[in-house]
Amino acid sequence: MSAIRLSIILLMLTSLLPMGNALAGEKEAPIKGLPAYGKDKPLVLPQVVEKQLPNGLTLWLIERRGLPLLSLQLAVKGGSSLDPADRIGLSDILSSTISAGTQTRSSRQIAEELQALGADIDVGVGKDLTYVGIDGLASGADQLMEILADTARNASFPEDEVKLAIENERQSIIASKSQPSYDLNQVFYRQLFGHHPYAFVNPKPEVISRIDRVDLITAYRQRFQPGRAILVMVGDLSTREMETLAVRHLGTWKSTGKTPAEIPSANTETSPAILLVDRPHSVQSTIYLGRPMPPANNPDEFALDVANTIFGGAFGSRLTMNIREDKGYTYSPHASVTGWAKGGMFKVSASVRNPVTAATLVETFYELDRLATTLPEDEELSRAQRYLKGRFLLANETSASLTSTLTGYWIDGKTPADLARYVPGIEAINKKDVQAMGRKYLSSRKQVVAISGDAKAIKGQLSLFGKVQIVTP
Repeated sequence: MSAIRLSIILLMLTSLLPMGNALAGEKEAPIKGLPAYGKDKPLVLPQVVEKQLPNGLTLWLIERRGLPLLSLQLAVKGGSSLDPADRIGLSDILSSTISAGTQTRSSRQIAEELQALGADIDVGVGKDLTYVGIDGLASGADQLMEILADTARNASFPEDEVKLAIENERQSIIASKSQPSYDLNQVFYRQLFGHHPYAFVNPKPEVISRIDRVDLITAYRQRFQPGRAILVMVGDLSTREMETLAVRHLGTWKSTGKTPAEIPSANTETSPAILLVDRPHSVQSTIYLGRPMPPANNPDEFALDVANTIFGGAFGSRLTMNIREDKGYTYSPHASVTGWAKGGMFKVSASVRNPVTAATLVETFYELDRLATTLPEDEELSRAQRYLKGRFLLANETSASLTSTLTGYWIDGKTPADLARYVPGIEAINKKDVQAMGRKYLSSRKQVVAISGDAKAIKGQLSLFGKVQIVTP
């Protein structure tokens, strides 16, 4: 056995010993003389009025006085995961063209009307939703609602706008292909999700070129149906006024397309592997590490948030302090736990110099296994909880951000009451909960490793961890 292999194995084994707590205890104490943390500011929870119109449209209405603003977001179930297998990328073109004109308005007319109202429109798509949002002055509420309803019901997809969106998307894809993350994303997602729709993340230019106006109209009619939609309204109106507006502009909305089939649940386990995307002459290795996870709104959601924050989800996390601050291997490592309606993902990412590729993996494995085998320090736990609570409060401070949060809740099967559960849920997590999440989900032996880099320079290093598969997207 080589000296390099032996040293790596010994280092990995140390992560399974109680030594982890001793090492953690040797960190410098917090700076003395600073005042104590202030009391957490409570989230002033809004009263959400829930309604459903006879056509099936769900309404979540929040009166929020103080600023003369109104935020509207209409979201429908179904995003990129509904793209047909031979039209991957359709959702991207759909989101670019929904607001490009209606049966009575051109894209320029929409823009000018919104500008006159001090408003703007935002159209977006995720894996499980497509949405149209408008933010503007509450004094123009009726006109804002009329434009939103017109866009959601009567988008016309003008031929010239469709051609422009397709060409823009093609050029964007071609430009993105120069980045190591482009091919790596596809390899990583495919290993995690197999043939599930969540696995497809990179549209191909030739596929984008096959999309036409008929494809867009079909997808639009399938997704934009009142029984599959929610309208969230937050702003300087009474909820009765909001409901009146919704009934006036969307009460007669009817479905005109065939309802798409529900996508299945994604797998929550996968076979660990070491995958290498050869990128000749690259001086860096781009590393992804992770695994599939349960969907949003699962029982472990709060504990996973805390565990991931301690491990790598914040700037002061263990992973950042190890491979950035201490070792200097990378500038910005990051770890995240993402939950969607039908599945989820744990992902660690870092870009490092070729010579330290294996060393980076060793330290990442070490930190994952230390989380699974030792208890965090009191200060680590409280710091992670403060970070998550503060981020949640800030993320829902404005009407527009609160609208987006509630839209996501509905798509993921949550209720407005879940707003009140987050902060207490994070506060209730203890050190054993964090360790349990490490054991259940984050131990190194459960992870897929995918790397984009120069095979000649790094394959020998990676072989120390097992069989390396050179793969193509």
